[in-house]
Amino acid sequence: MSNLIQQIKIAQKAAGIDQDTHQLNVAYICNQRTNTCTGLTKLEQQQLLARYRAMNQNAGKKQLPPQLKMIYSLWGQLHRAGAVNVDSKGACESFCENHLQGKKLYQSAQQWPHIIEVLKQWLARHKAKQGA
Repeated sequence: MSNLIQQIKIAQKAAGIDQDTHQLNVAYICNQRTNTCTGLTKLEQQQLLARYRAMNQNAGKKQLPPQLKMIYSLWGQLHRAGAVNVDSKGACESFCENHLQGKKLYQSAQQWPHIIEVLKQWLARHKAKQGA
């Protein structure tokens, strides 16, 4: 399977397009010549990919990396546990900047695992303290 066809399949899934609708889209792109991606020319495959990406409502929203999501999630857990007063991305980022010697969180991807461990340990200590 070519890289372009793989991208089409990924975009199809991301846009929530079922197989029957996919076949109709393929046929539309090539003026009913075929109903499979492999039957399309490279240009038609690119057009189909662009069509699917445009159909994806989440395409315009930038997804956060999983480790960054984890950092924000842990911060929220700390807030719910009563360990921090403010549950916001800004407060979390300020805390992380202190641990990153002033660097912004999004600029320090190599340090995210360290920050995750710091937050996990903090949460564990707080929970242990609450239980004691």
